[in-house]
Amino acid sequence: MPLFCFNVLLSFFLAGSIIALLTWTAEKSGSKLGGLFANLPSNILITLIFISISQGNFFVKQMVPAIPIGMLIDAIFLVVFIVLLRFSLFMAILGSLGTWLILAIIANMVTLPSLWVNILLYFIVTLFAFAYVESVLKTRSEPKSGKRYTVFQMAMRALLAGAIVGGVVLISGFVPPYLTGIVSTFPAVLFSSMVILVINQGPDFARATGKVMILSSTNIVVYALGIYYSYPVLGIVAGTVVSFLLAFLWIMLLRPLLIRIR
Repeated sequence: MPLFCFNVLLSFFLAGSIIALLTWTAEKSGSKLGGLFANLPSNILITLIFISISQGNFFVKQMVPAIPIGMLIDAIFLVVFIVLLRFSLFMAILGSLGTWLILAIIANMVTLPSLWVNILLYFIVTLFAFAYVESVLKTRSEPKSGKRYTVFQMAMRALLAGAIVGGVVLISGFVPPYLTGIVSTFPAVLFSSMVILVINQGPDFARATGKVMILSSTNIVVYALGIYYSYPVLGIVAGTVVSFLLAFLWIMLLRPLLIRIR
């Protein structure tokens, strides 16, 4: 138990530190590249490492089929946020978080254990979500910004991300792997990014970045797929490195596509 508690605390601080270091990416790179790199595996990377340390690789492998479903819910979360942001930030926050909670409860009740079926469902929903924001809402990209995050905003974002990761590692000792997998995809990074971007850059920049985040969330699924096959064979360290490189390569493959979108 002392080691388990230490893992929870260490995961909290590591996740918060990594998020703090990545926080400036979206504002400094423009909405296209910012939306790509801001969504690289960070929370999920730390979460799976520490759950593997605490619960073992088999527990992590049982978690992974739920991750595409969780990311599917995150894509819908972003669409709801973008749509409701046309009315107010408060409505966007309330509506998107409420939608995530309802869909997460439904996903836990309707367990889908097949990894590849879940990946297929995820890609279908995510592509429709991106097409809706791109073609129906006509959300346009924005140039990079000269504004900076404040120290308070960076600290709050790091605190939120760290709390989510530490919380997921904690509950992994008490709830089944599938539910842990869903909770591990709670959009802490997406949520904090969108709120801070609205405050710092305005709704248009936030909507444009959110549009790209819908598509770039595919790299989390690629990362999870890498973990599913690499952890049992390569172990935690090598499996994490290989899976992250796969996710980064996927992001690089998406970059030419995003250059062409409006």
